[in-house]
Amino acid sequence: MNLPNKLTLTRFILTMVMIVLAALPEDTTENLLHLKIGFIIGFIAGFTDFLDGYLARKYDLVTDFGKLMDPLADKIFTVSGFVILVQYGHLPGWVAIVILTREFGVTGLRGMAAVKGEVIAAASIGKLKTLLQMLTLLLGGFIWVGWLSLDMQLPGINLGLETIWTTVYWLVAAVTVYSGIDYFIKGRNLYVKEL
Repeated sequence: MNLPNKLTLTRFILTMVMIVLAALPEDTTENLLHLKIGFIIGFIAGFTDFLDGYLARKYDLVTDFGKLMDPLADKIFTVSGFVILVQYGHLPGWVAIVILTREFGVTGLRGMAAVKGEVIAAASIGKLKTLLQMLTLLLGGFIWVGWLSLDMQLPGINLGLETIWTTVYWLVAAVTVYSGIDYFIKGRNLYVKEL
């Protein structure tokens, strides 16, 4: 097994550890050590998403395993992060539902393409969506573990962090929906005749 595939498997494992740590009960609001460890593990898992793809492309280590498992590991990590933010009351549930729906939809479309011997390459809007989701999870993670508070006012501008956070998750939801629609419009040849 090559290094990019090992990193993909590592992301699965790290995501599961993050979920377990997020599920542990809190003793007090000051005792957030397990959440902070979970956030750091999640950060490392997110970094492996960038690293495995970069290494696979740079050193021509692209495999069928990687083509299948890397996007799956990405989706499990991303959805887990957003669901954790919902669980802790830092994100409305509808945002996680939008993200989950898009990921399942595009994964289904890719599966349909694979059955027909076609490959749907990642579109630039899909890459932007992934970047925005990762940045949203990063900001949300800082809020989750208490390193940032939604009550904060940002110095130099008359904006609270809560306003910025709300804008960020609305933006990521909008881009997520748009990218999903974009995939289905461009891939309509896969399903229109069967409707």
